[in-house]
Amino acid sequence: MIIALKLKNFYSLRDEAVLDFTVDSGSRKEKNYLPENLIEFSGDYFVNIIGLFGGNAAGKSNLIKGVDFCRNFVLTSHLNNEGNILDFEPFKFDSDKSSEFYIDFVTEGIEYEYSFELCDGKIIRESLYYYPNKRKAKIFTRENSSVYTYGKGLIHRPKEIEANTGLNTLFLSRASSMNRPIAQIVYRFFLQKMVIGLGDKNVFSLTPKNFDSVKQILLRAFEVSDSDIVDIRLKEYIPGQFKLESFHREDPKIPFDFEREESDGTKRLLWILLMMLDKVTEKAAIFFDEFDLRLHLFLAEFLLDVVRDSHGAQLVFTSHNPALINTSALRREQIVFVTKDKHGNSEFIPLSDYEGLRVDMNIQKAYLQGRFDGIPYIGNSKHIFTSTDSGDERKKI
Repeated sequence: MIIALKLKNFYSLRDEAVLDFTVDSGSRKEKNYLPENLIEFSGDYFVNIIGLFGGNAAGKSNLIKGVDFCRNFVLTSHLNNEGNILDFEPFKFDSDKSSEFYIDFVTEGIEYEYSFELCDGKIIRESLYYYPNKRKAKIFTRENSSVYTYGKGLIHRPKEIEANTGLNTLFLSRASSMNRPIAQIVYRFFLQKMVIGLGDKNVFSLTPKNFDSVKQILLRAFEVSDSDIVDIRLKEYIPGQFKLESFHREDPKIPFDFEREESDGTKRLLWILLMMLDKVTEKAAIFFDEFDLRLHLFLAEFLLDVVRDSHGAQLVFTSHNPALINTSALRREQIVFVTKDKHGNSEFIPLSDYEGLRVDMNIQKAYLQGRFDGIPYIGNSKHIFTSTDSGDERKKI
């Protein structure tokens, strides 16, 4: 479970962008309001869903891209050789500053804080802390690229790891590859408990056993989408390899090759559901850019209910659909508006940070009117094709 996440100087995120999953203490009815949207840990409460809303190019996708880079960097930096180039872009209008990543999370019942800082393709700072008895304790710190300090007895033979850690290699990644247990615990969190987009789920990973366990949910989703699919089966066409067949209301006896004959929207729905059903059972945190693309509103809400019903999984999603800005289904700290300031920096502001909002305010309507700066104001577009090249000789098309 993620408690908080911060990114700075990645893509359009010049200043520190924060996603805080902690329940807002001033939120309406606090933990008693929409309890299905909350996860409890050690007496504290955290939200399970955060939706990012805003105009095109506001920076919603850049946050997902930044998280994706940082996750992959943790998982692969031990493979870096001298001269490897880090595959991300800092804020282009002020690119001489360092880039920072921070995550506060819980795995295997323990809270951890991990962070690193990059500048000119080098790691200049890195640290890992944990809370074994609700008190913060150091596992390791790294300053000025190669000056390390350690908590007592937590990492076996740390100097050996230092000797194998380059300027573009994370100590955490190297320590995990060298089988240090506490580093492996954190590494597994990034590997197994953080998912970006659809991941690598494909039909060939399906087996009759795991397919049968989700089949009824898939059929329910097709029903919600008003599809005429009434059955879906997994057929073994050669030993050990399977394909999906769908059956339609018109004649339930005729099989269709799901991959070749169903629509892109239907296939996308199935892959999203398979990924989410797989990962929510693992209580993973899923980051999904435009997860409701080509999906009906009812299906988007169905997917949010899948997360809620998992009682532990989390979802961060981006969307352009104002109908999802629904304070009867999402708490105010779960709705985050994204906009760019005059300098091109993306800002992330949860609805709970806005003061003076009436309890009965129509948030969707206010959003569409530009109340939260999440959509561009373009004025009256009635005469968008009016020619103004010659002053008085204006021609309307």
